[in-house]
Amino acid sequence: MSDNQLPEGDPGRYEAVMGFHLAIWEPNFCQFRVKLGVQHMNRQGRPHGGVISSLIDSAGMFAGNKDPDGERRRKAVTVSMSCNFIGAAKGDELVCEGRVLKRGRSTFFSEARLFDGVNGPLLASGQGAYKFLD
Repeated sequence: MSDNQLPEGDPGRYEAVMGFHLAIWEPNFCQFRVKLGVQHMNRQGRPHGGVISSLIDSAGMFAGNKDPDGERRRKAVTVSMSCNFIGAAKGDELVCEGRVLKRGRSTFFSEARLFDGVNGPLLASGQGAYKFLD
């Protein structure tokens, strides 16, 4: 395995560095969770917009890169992504769920919703387009 390849089931180096835990990973759906620490906060003491955008992007990507016909992880890259900031986090954990909206042979489209904890209010949402590399 080369330095740029990840073992199956590994959430990814970036996600690991950010403290994102891949709690659920199924074909067409995933859930990331992150316990918030000082490294995730902006100067106002709220989760940084980059952390929120990263969760939206990661959830959108992982929702579509598990092959629905098998257990392998498909390689993909983000083509475009939008993020809408709706509310401010008050808890100490963020939960982001990604779902595939449409899958083609070479691309897929996902949406992601980010919540303030497991049963908390919606804080952000987004959509993305992703291109398979394999």
